[in-house]
Amino acid sequence: MSFLTEKSKSILMIILGIIALIFPLISTEAIGFISGMMFILIGVSFIISGIAELIITKYFGLIYLIMGILSIIAAYYLIFDPTFVSGLIGLIIYIFGLMLIIIGIFGLFMGPLSIFGVITLIYGFATLIIAYYINDPKILGYVVGIWLLISGILSLFTDNKEYIDV
Repeated sequence: MSFLTEKSKSILMIILGIIALIFPLISTEAIGFISGMMFILIGVSFIISGIAELIITKYFGLIYLIMGILSIIAAYYLIFDPTFVSGLIGLIIYIFGLMLIIIGIFGLFMGPLSIFGVITLIYGFATLIIAYYINDPKILGYVVGIWLLISGILSLFTDNKEYIDV
């Protein structure tokens, strides 16, 4: 029974990957909608916690309320603005690329292991290039489609459950 469940997840990932490649903007909007709904749930729970916390300590209650309001504002943009979604993801990837470059620079001074610094620098610059292009919602949709397709195919032909990480 578990075998059918894992295989059906793989097939679903492949189908969703193909759909995302055919309709990249819709897949970016779907990512934004799902993320936005999660942010609404988080925001509401923060607001409820903040109101309850105000009774005990005003400082932490106020922090919870502010976080809840910010979460709901972020949810609005995630749901209704696909460019915000791709820009946010691009920013996260850009920061990751900068971190790789910094690590790569330090790695250059590791003596005989400096080749790892060079490789990390290459990955860092490649990540910056990806971050630049992923700011376009259509390209983000293609990336999601390719990721779903590759993950679905790999999990379909392996017994390893690591590829199903949706």
